[in-house]
Amino acid sequence: MSYTIVGVIGHIDHGKTSLVAALTGVDTDTHPEEKRRGITIDLGFASFAAGDHQFALIDAPGHQKYIGNLLAGVSGIDVGLLVVACDQGIQAQTLEHASILQMLGVKRLIVALSRIDLATAEAQTELREELEVFLDDFDFSDIPMIPISSVKNIGLDVLTAKLCEYADAIEAPVAGSYFRMPVDRVFTMPGRGCVIAGTVWGGSVNVGDNLELAASGEVVRIREVEVHGEAVQTSKIGYRTALNVTGVSASEVSRGDELIQPGVFRKSRHLLVELRTFHDAPEIKCPATMQLHIAASACSARITGVRRLQPSQSVVVVVETDVPVVAAFGQKCLFRLPYPVGTVGGATVLAVAGQETKRTRRLIELGEKIAMSGAAGRLVAWAEFLGEVEPKPEWMELQLGIPAAVAGATISTVLDTGDVLQLPKTTRLVSASGVERIKRHVVELLTKHAEETQDAWVVEESAIQQSKSFGSPELIRWCVKLLVDDGTIVQLGRVIAVASDQNSLSKKQQVRMEKIVAEFEGNRSPPALKDISDRLQLPIETVTSLTRFAVQTGMLLDTGNGLLLSASVFTEFCNELHELFAEVAERPVADIRDRWQVTRKHAIPFLEFCDRMNVTRRNENMRTAGEALPRFVSVSDA
Repeated sequence: MSYTIVGVIGHIDHGKTSLVAALTGVDTDTHPEEKRRGITIDLGFASFAAGDHQFALIDAPGHQKYIGNLLAGVSGIDVGLLVVACDQGIQAQTLEHASILQMLGVKRLIVALSRIDLATAEAQTELREELEVFLDDFDFSDIPMIPISSVKNIGLDVLTAKLCEYADAIEAPVAGSYFRMPVDRVFTMPGRGCVIAGTVWGGSVNVGDNLELAASGEVVRIREVEVHGEAVQTSKIGYRTALNVTGVSASEVSRGDELIQPGVFRKSRHLLVELRTFHDAPEIKCPATMQLHIAASACSARITGVRRLQPSQSVVVVVETDVPVVAAFGQKCLFRLPYPVGTVGGATVLAVAGQETKRTRRLIELGEKIAMSGAAGRLVAWAEFLGEVEPKPEWMELQLGIPAAVAGATISTVLDTGDVLQLPKTTRLVSASGVERIKRHVVELLTKHAEETQDAWVVEESAIQQSKSFGSPELIRWCVKLLVDDGTIVQLGRVIAVASDQNSLSKKQQVRMEKIVAEFEGNRSPPALKDISDRLQLPIETVTSLTRFAVQTGMLLDTGNGLLLSASVFTEFCNELHELFAEVAERPVADIRDRWQVTRKHAIPFLEFCDRMNVTRRNENMRTAGEALPRFVSVSDA
């Protein structure tokens, strides 16, 4: 059996509730105030079956004062049923309700010409002609207009047949992977507790599931699931559903809240939307505060990103709400002015933003790219905006509108174009333009350092730390590798520099230098250069040149008196000095020599080097810790 949700809308007192009662046998005006005043104030719900079709009818209030209640009901409908009384004709809310359907993307509309028993044939013909012109302004053409009389039971069979025809043509909604249900009704059922009702927008729900209330973050357990009074085990996207829950009372939940799958949806106070204003909307200076209607909720929203909103304009704007909201890519929403009261226009959600809102101009540029792009283009736009993204299934579906079924193909497409690259050994995607931007930054950083300090070499980790605003350490490190691979910069051990004639080594030279440096690693009694020359069978000139290069890059330290020391051994010395001075603040040379396990021949020049580096301070034959000592102590030892 097919299932179709019908939103019954129209101006106040045009016969909507009477029509729903005639079709379903249910009087949806159940509120005492509705009975007393004879008007629909809140949403009414009823259903009926016709052949293989089941219809869920939402009777929405027509009074301007209760337009917010209407918006809570029509945000998830399949077919709009616009009721226009023949004896009253087109009224203010007739216009606004039709525009709302258009902005919410409702494609199927039926007009019920009610109270034909109170109007002449001539009046009916004139109303049809007016409605054709009026609806054409809202992109509704060839709309069926069915004359009815709920009192005299005229036209109801024709209306039902047309609803069935529309139901046959409606494609099954695309099944979102993650459960989401905006709440439009909450009540307490005696003996059963809190019941939360709405239309399922995504995923499915089963008895026993745990879901999250978006507003409070409370997790509730689903005890029972009902679809129009019938107990079921499962409900799914597109169905009017009532959920009996445990964990909260009805007083703790209100219309506008949402039941969502825990840990999936992003709640935010900032949205990026494409706003389309009505042709009769006033010109509005921005920033402007309006009322935002999204899903079943309404809140205050501040619009920025443009100077003015003009009538009949389509523009990307940033929306800041006064409370966090749940939203997803492609979702429709509406904006209304508090005064003069009226709907300004509708919008499509392009993105749910976070801290990115500090970059309003770039956000607007992102939104403009998203609005003009297909799935692959949206992924490229986000990668360029963020620099790198983790394409998790929920992010792809909710932020980009790319279902899991096609996510892999979309990623392959953007990788094939070269606009996006995959960070090695991860699933993260990075923009090609972002990689080039990081590479330029690293080269500029190294060049500036060389110019200011007369030292071309920078420790790689230091360069990565100074570039962290451009991306993750893994991304920066990969960009450094790319620069090394293409010969733009050179790397020796843990230091890097912009390639030049003075610091570039051939592969053969690099191998030789690594062998020379290895002679000093772990060696507290450093060898003479001649001994290295003899051991490695290298010319003394080559050894001298390469050791000088190793000193320039920081791989070796020149302590003076012709003694060289590896950087790692010097760190060991500093760690041991730190331990010694922690026990006794002042130490003689003999204590330090014994702890270092070196001869006096080496201890004196090494300590004099420490004095020059301010690692130690000399007082005749005694040493104390210098101010620079903590900088040379390894983290684990410190």
